[in-house]
Amino acid sequence: MPCLTRSDRRSLALTAAALLLACGRGEVAVTDSDSSTGDSTGVATTTGDPTDPTTPTTGPTTHGSVTLETSTSLTTEATTEATTEATTVATTEATTSEPTDTTTGEDTSGSTGDPSSTTVAESASSSTGDTDVSSSSGGAGICGDGMIDPGETCDDGNIDDTDDCTAACQPAACGDSAVQAGVEGCDDGNIDDTDACTSTCVAAACGDGFIQAGVEGCDDANQVDDDACSNTCIPADCGDGIVQAGVEECDDANDLDTDACTNMCKLAVCGDTVVQDGVESCDEGGETLACDADCTLTSCGDTVVNMTAGEACDDGAETLACDSDCTNVLCGDSLVNMTAGEVCDGGGETKDCDSDCTLVTCGDAVRNIAAGEACDEGGETLTCDSDCTLVACGDGKLNMTAGEQCDDGNLQEGDGCSSTCKPHKVVFATGTAFNGLLGGLDGADAKCQQAAVAAGLKGIYRAWLSDTTGSPSTRFTQSAIPYVRRDGAVIANDWADLTDGALAAAINISETKGTPGSDANACQGLKGLALTDTATDGTLFNNMGTCANWTSGAANLPTGGGHFSSANSNWSAYFCFYTCNWKKAIYCFQQ
Repeated sequence: MPCLTRSDRRSLALTAAALLLACGRGEVAVTDSDSSTGDSTGVATTTGDPTDPTTPTTGPTTHGSVTLETSTSLTTEATTEATTEATTVATTEATTSEPTDTTTGEDTSGSTGDPSSTTVAESASSSTGDTDVSSSSGGAGICGDGMIDPGETCDDGNIDDTDDCTAACQPAACGDSAVQAGVEGCDDGNIDDTDACTSTCVAAACGDGFIQAGVEGCDDANQVDDDACSNTCIPADCGDGIVQAGVEECDDANDLDTDACTNMCKLAVCGDTVVQDGVESCDEGGETLACDADCTLTSCGDTVVNMTAGEACDDGAETLACDSDCTNVLCGDSLVNMTAGEVCDGGGETKDCDSDCTLVTCGDAVRNIAAGEACDEGGETLTCDSDCTLVACGDGKLNMTAGEQCDDGNLQEGDGCSSTCKPHKVVFATGTAFNGLLGGLDGADAKCQQAAVAAGLKGIYRAWLSDTTGSPSTRFTQSAIPYVRRDGAVIANDWADLTDGALAAAINISETKGTPGSDANACQGLKGLALTDTATDGTLFNNMGTCANWTSGAANLPTGGGHFSSANSNWSAYFCFYTCNWKKAIYCFQQ
């Protein structure tokens, strides 16, 4: 049978058995440790022929000794093969040789080839303790014998894989699959940092900087909980309840988008297009037709200007600059803004409201044609009367600024105001003839007044008569303006001109612009007489001709007068006497 070399060893036991039984180079004894004597060497002391396996010998073997220990590091395959081969060898040789007591060298079997005798193979296959293997011819070192042999880096005399020298007699190292007690927390035989045991033989844990596959989503090797990887090695995510610094503004650990923290982990703000419950009534990302920029519903009067919705202003109410409908104050917009001074606003000029939003008032300097104003210059001017009509003589509105001295509402002459609005005193001879029974001077004045009123003349009228109680010189207003008869003809420019002895024109027009009244009586053949008894200067002419102070129409009382068709002194003092029963006209002068 060929010899097995060290390179052919499948296991330590197999090698020892092969050396003993097959090679025949010496005697190798494999024994259990002696528990009674404490001898753990298992070295047999024999003498004799070293080539004869049955011959006892004495002295130590010349090939050294090797101790074999049963180790869990031996593989199942090696153990099985060693046992099998050893048994085969032992069985074969047992038929030709006698077993020998491993201690004394004596035959203990009692018969040749007793298969029950203890053999080297049996010892090798049944040994569970340290076993010394000795060879008379010398052999390879065994890991665990305490001696560093070729191929060994260390040998601490045991095959304990948990100390600093492994059962393979190599220094313990991370990744050798053996957990070194007190040094390593684990050893899975690899240097993969993503499994349960890291390449430094430390059990994988959150915070070690290595991402454990299938267990961790991240591992940033720190205990900062608000960075991209949490303290539980879960990647930071919006909704995890942890505010990621520099990335998230908030994180309320829920998926509600309408609370104070949105689903994007941003603080809810007006303008983010998400309506925050209980805080916002709308949010459309900015100002829209329906939503103000402050996330309230558009409403005129809410003090928020929404130009998209057509608001030009919004002061919360009517102000100097803003109407209540959120438009700028504008007279003529049909909206009255009393705060801004508008009293009315008809959308423009109306009969009740001026274009400046004030009530129609003549004299307010605002012309309102709709209200009938032809002009309005704030008062009387050269072109505008104070009643907001254009200046016009005869319109009944005296405009002295425009040069009017009177305006009786017509353009008739001889009614107190000329067609050029120049005033005058009206003079007429009554269309009715009277005798001397006038009722005194007052009665005569009353008759003049009645005639004037009947003719539509205005003013106060008195009779040109004199008696012992008075005369025109004492009773008349001595006018500074012209005296004009009813047809407009000027008879005198003023009082002085009237009383200078002659007239510019005869007073031969009645109050009705007709012929003065007179009976048929003539004096010295002259008709057209008037009762006067007054000199041309307006004084009493003769106190004997007053008809008893104008209280008698007696035929026996003399009187005198003037000739109404004359312009010289005869107009008042015609030297012709007649009696008080004659009926003649009376001169009436406006005062």
